[in-house]
Amino acid sequence: MCDQCKPTMPTPSNKARLKLWEMPRQYHCPVVGTCLSMAELRKVQNNCRREIGAGLSDYQLHAGIVSLVGQNGATSRRVYKLLERKYQRWIQHYSKLDSDLQRQAFWDQGRRSGELAGPFWALLSHQSTSQVLADRALGEVHMLSHLQGASNRADLQYTARLEQQLIELQQSREKIQLDHAAKLNRKEDLLAAQQRALDSMRALIQPAPPQDQQLWEQLSESRKQARTLNRRFEWMEQQLVQRDLRLTELEHGQQGLLEQLDETREERDTLERALEQLLIQRQPMDTAQTSGSDAAALDLQGKRLGYIGGRATVTPRLRTFVESLNGELICHDGGKEDSRAGLCDGLVNADLVFCPIDCVSHDACLRVKRFCKQHNKPFIPLRSASLSAFSHGLKIANDSRFDNIY
Repeated sequence: MCDQCKPTMPTPSNKARLKLWEMPRQYHCPVVGTCLSMAELRKVQNNCRREIGAGLSDYQLHAGIVSLVGQNGATSRRVYKLLERKYQRWIQHYSKLDSDLQRQAFWDQGRRSGELAGPFWALLSHQSTSQVLADRALGEVHMLSHLQGASNRADLQYTARLEQQLIELQQSREKIQLDHAAKLNRKEDLLAAQQRALDSMRALIQPAPPQDQQLWEQLSESRKQARTLNRRFEWMEQQLVQRDLRLTELEHGQQGLLEQLDETREERDTLERALEQLLIQRQPMDTAQTSGSDAAALDLQGKRLGYIGGRATVTPRLRTFVESLNGELICHDGGKEDSRAGLCDGLVNADLVFCPIDCVSHDACLRVKRFCKQHNKPFIPLRSASLSAFSHGLKIANDSRFDNIY
């Protein structure tokens, strides 16, 4: 958020909390975008169709509601009631805090657990929130939206390239199939010509007496032609076998690309769900009942994750992502700059080890794999060093309940 757009918290009055239309206008866009889902916005549109209108895209609906919540009207009151009812638990908790340190701890806890929406609305709508804490919350929500957008764009570009490769392979396969059919037709024509030549030779030799020298010469010439046709037939069979092998290789390559495309889409969906859980409020749940829930599945509970290899530009994003899930990331570049002799020393305290196979040496990957097997540590190889691949690997480990191994 730029300095010119920074809002100023209103001067405290007799009441403890602000209505939505009493808040600075700069708060409306992040509040509506972070604290309400598109399904909830569509429900508000159905109830306030006279003010909002109909037939709007997601962006138009978001912009229209943001422009209306700054006024004390039907739309702003309905959105305010929805926010108050949805985040009542966080509002009551925040109202009991009586110091800036406690309020900052309240926000930090929500950010680490991924439950941003409730704490975000509670602190922005309360008169006691300091300007420093409000600016910090707005800035962190703003940057998280940029992180999600950049990751989604990279995954969409990679998916488009894979789909283009798939189309090209399909066209190549169709061309080979047509070529194969044409060669098969020529083979059948050649066989028919050979059969006609054999029939012709039988007709020539059947009535011929042994003493007819000219007939024997014709028979010899026909045999030469038959041998030539046989050699051509064998050559055509070899060509057809080679074409069949090439076609099989292309089909296997196509299948591999399809599997890679499915894996990439799954990684993208996993990353989107993980980032969405950092930005959008999940349904409130009783703390005693979270042992089997998705919230528990995303809480690393202080576990240490080892990460060997990768790219230096991506490592800070991975560390931030793991810390947001209440975990700790232990990184080693696999011997590029860090000492290779201490490759496994940092993994002694690691609970789970990841290794992107495209950005680490083969020797380092094998050493880490042997170390994990000797010390009974889960080892998960990653297809690439991207954030999406890491998020997908973490989902796989979580789905297999890796915390039960320890």
